[in-house]
Amino acid sequence: MPNELQLLKRITPEVTFILKRRYDMLNTIQSFQPIGRRLLALKIAVSERITRRELSLLQKEGFVLIGAEGVSLTLEGAEFLNDIQPLLREILGLNRLGEELARRYGLSKALVVPGDSGEDEKVLRDIARAAALVLKERIKGNSVIAVMGGSTLAALTEMFTGMSFPEVTVVPARGGLGERVEIQANTIAAKLATNIGGRYRLLHIPENLDPIALKALLADRRIQEVINTIKKADILVYSVGRADVMARRRGLSFEDMEKLLEKGAVAETLGNYLSDRGEVVERAPGIGLEFNDMSRLALTLMVAGGRHKAEALAAALKGNNARILVTDEGAAREILADLI
Repeated sequence: MPNELQLLKRITPEVTFILKRRYDMLNTIQSFQPIGRRLLALKIAVSERITRRELSLLQKEGFVLIGAEGVSLTLEGAEFLNDIQPLLREILGLNRLGEELARRYGLSKALVVPGDSGEDEKVLRDIARAAALVLKERIKGNSVIAVMGGSTLAALTEMFTGMSFPEVTVVPARGGLGERVEIQANTIAAKLATNIGGRYRLLHIPENLDPIALKALLADRRIQEVINTIKKADILVYSVGRADVMARRRGLSFEDMEKLLEKGAVAETLGNYLSDRGEVVERAPGIGLEFNDMSRLALTLMVAGGRHKAEALAAALKGNNARILVTDEGAAREILADLI
């Protein structure tokens, strides 16, 4: 297939451009539907004339619905977005980036989607969509899936519909950060479980608790049962953040944040702050899955992107046991450029 695609690109180089434009159009519609033609044209940076022409073609193919309220994606259009991703990655040369990331960091697979989620919010949905496809292939009838919080994983839950895994349990990997409800691990666990037709257990304990308060909570039988379920997880879906950003989200004081950065922290994941060499320089108090749990899991799926997170991602890849990475072009190119 790669050789045939290269031949196609040589004889019809416009194919890549047209495919990418129509993909961006459908992706934008899915993100903002129902959306007016004028706003759609602005968001994908093409003229209204071209937008009308492309929408007419997409409507004939059954990918979009055009109504008084705007343009919406059909079920067939949503399926097309999922199905076209592997081909788009190959045509854009992103599979080679993924293969190089996998080789450098000892991953079984690395998927790279086009764009930079730090600059274009639609790319975050592409990362979520690609990660969802990986997860769908690996869910077993009795899996226990542990998930972290964050915007990307919140988007991932929306990519699951019409599934039935009544024996699958979804749990938060760790306690919450007290941030927006919609991106907390508990919310993501509940929504993912609902969307795959499974069940969930929630952990109503925030991170950074006082050790005395934490000890008292751990004595509660119901909380201990949830923790035991978390420790039985065979799949972990998690993200990575910059150390300074995560320190602020955890409510660290300016002085504590300065001390943390002086230790060389550049990344945070699973409550661990990492140096650029992937070494743990500090641990945030909390309960749930830890680094030493990762080696026993059947699947550890790291999901994060954006050029601004490249250093944090590279540190996390050096420092833990991720088996599959789903990221974007912005992060991938920056990581690999720093290795040259």
